[in-house]
Amino acid sequence: MKNRSRSCLFALLAGLVMTVIHVPAASAAGTPDPSAPGQSVTSGATAAVPGFDREKLIERLGVDEEDVVGLYYTSMAGSSESRIHNIKKAMRKINGEKIKPGEEFSYNKEVGNSNLAEDGWKEAHVIQNGQLTEGYGGGICQVSSTLFNAVMEAQLSIVERHSHSKTVGYVPVGQDATVAYGLLDFRFSNPYDYTLKIKAKTYDDTEVVIAILKK
Repeated sequence: MKNRSRSCLFALLAGLVMTVIHVPAASAAGTPDPSAPGQSVTSGATAAVPGFDREKLIERLGVDEEDVVGLYYTSMAGSSESRIHNIKKAMRKINGEKIKPGEEFSYNKEVGNSNLAEDGWKEAHVIQNGQLTEGYGGGICQVSSTLFNAVMEAQLSIVERHSHSKTVGYVPVGQDATVAYGLLDFRFSNPYDYTLKIKAKTYDDTEVVIAILKK
């Protein structure tokens, strides 16, 4: 099992567009600019990503609007049962995590090695060599990408982020964040003088919602 996991991981790397960005909070505001240094855009049309009702999501999360510094939503509608399982598992791993002033958050550290079936991860679609194939942990990049967009709105400092080699359908082109345990991570730090908290929730097996809160 370990050998199989290792071979799957290295096959994945061959198809990735590796993009590592180091940007201060002041330059991370708003939506990522595809023309900015360090940003990588996969060729192809912009994915059709549904908008969301911010006020409704905040109400559903049960948080105060003034505490929300970053918020993003993606849809997993139409995903397989295994992919939904992996997304929910990853969301539970990061939900409630706190980031103190100056502290760094590592997605891989919190979520763990999703290549291990013995840890409860299931096989679902993953991107390898620009193509969809089956692999353990398929779906966790939707969580990291949703988190990335919430982090960008919160204007946190991005330490490490990588793009997929193929356009994904759950975020606009250039706004994804892929991960591969032990090799590709999504990391950011808290530049503020107060502690932040991640709230990550799924609803009705379709909605993936992540908020960055002042706590």
